[in-house]
Amino acid sequence: MPYAVTHVLITILILDLFRHYIFGKEKFPRYLVVLGGIAGLAPDIDIPLSWLYGLMTGTVADFHGLFTHSLIFPLLFLLAASLLYWKGNKHWAAVSLVIAAGWFLHPTLDCFFGGYKNLFWPLPWATSFCPEWTIGNYYAAIDAILLVVWMVHEEVHKRIKDYI
Repeated sequence: MPYAVTHVLITILILDLFRHYIFGKEKFPRYLVVLGGIAGLAPDIDIPLSWLYGLMTGTVADFHGLFTHSLIFPLLFLLAASLLYWKGNKHWAAVSLVIAAGWFLHPTLDCFFGGYKNLFWPLPWATSFCPEWTIGNYYAAIDAILLVVWMVHEEVHKRIKDYI
């Protein structure tokens, strides 16, 4: 599984590309990119929940990957975005859509990097089909490369000032 920074950076990079090349800054404000980056880390809320449960019960608990890494959550946010858009609330529809995208990218990245997640929880056939790669030694380098590539892209296109 990639580091937390990778989850945030990949989501920000993808959303930023949509912002710059498809929708434009006016239709896709920067706060949506930031919100998407946070949503890209949201499925890992099960880690502090495990710690909290362990503190409260005095037992060791590991909820990581049990349910928050399911694709059911991005589908629910996508459904909410559709309903909000249909009701005419485009602002909250965009927020829900960005959260759905960020949340979807997290288990997708985990799977791509060799995760073990139950992508289809709570379905009974929710077994993982993700590959088991041994790239764990390169996670820090991947974070660094992603950050540098994004910064170079922004500077080349004179957009780095958007984030400073």
